[in-house]
Amino acid sequence: MTTVSKKLKSHRVLVQKRNLISLPKDIRQKLNIAEGDMLDVRIEGNKIVMEPYRLIPSSQAYFWAEKTQKDMLEANRDVDSGRVREFTNLDEFLEGLDDD
Repeated sequence: MTTVSKKLKSHRVLVQKRNLISLPKDIRQKLNIAEGDMLDVRIEGNKIVMEPYRLIPSSQAYFWAEKTQKDMLEANRDVDSGRVREFTNLDEFLEGLDDD
């Protein structure tokens, strides 16, 4: 094991028969990777990049879309800064939509 910095460690792994490699225990634990999990593997320049791949049910995929995540962050900032309105009934709410 080669230390790259105090927090990040570099590991040398052996490519075994049938091109198998083993992920070091500290990496599996840090990224919560267990047997049967999927990894996304790609080439970036001259590097092999591996990331945990999480399957999302299609009924929830919209929530994880980039636009939805940005909208959620914006909504959280609005709430945190007090840019919210309260309505006591549906008619008030609908009138509030017309005001926008």
